[in-house]
Amino acid sequence: MQTVIVVLSVALDSVDAFEAGFREHELPVWRDLLSRGVMLRASLTPLDISSRSVSGATQYLVTVDFATDEGHHEHDDHPGFQAWNAIADQFQIADALAFGGTTLLYEVPVNPKD
Repeated sequence: MQTVIVVLSVALDSVDAFEAGFREHELPVWRDLLSRGVMLRASLTPLDISSRSVSGATQYLVTVDFATDEGHHEHDDHPGFQAWNAIADQFQIADALAFGGTTLLYEVPVNPKD
C-alpha cells in the first residue's frame, strides 16, 4: 500500500471554481479507481492548520491511499486526471508540495452496526 499526499495553494478568489472543478473532473477519476480497487481511500481537505501557509491562498490537502505502489502512476496516467491537472494549475499561486511512501500503519474504522 502507498499513501500519497499533495498540498495545493489555491488563490482565494478561485476557491469556488477549484472546488467545483475538482468535483466535476477529479472525483469521477477517484470513483473509477476506487471501484477497481486501485485506490482504497481518498480525500480533499481545506486546511485550517498549516506550518507552510501561503498568503492569499486556501491550502488543500489531497490524501490518497493506493492498494499498490503502482496505483499513483495509474492515477497520474488517467486521462481524466491529466485533463483536470491542466485546469487545476491555473488556480494555484504556489508550487504544490507532494509526498508519498509505503504505508506503515493503516486502520479502517469498524462500523459497530456490522
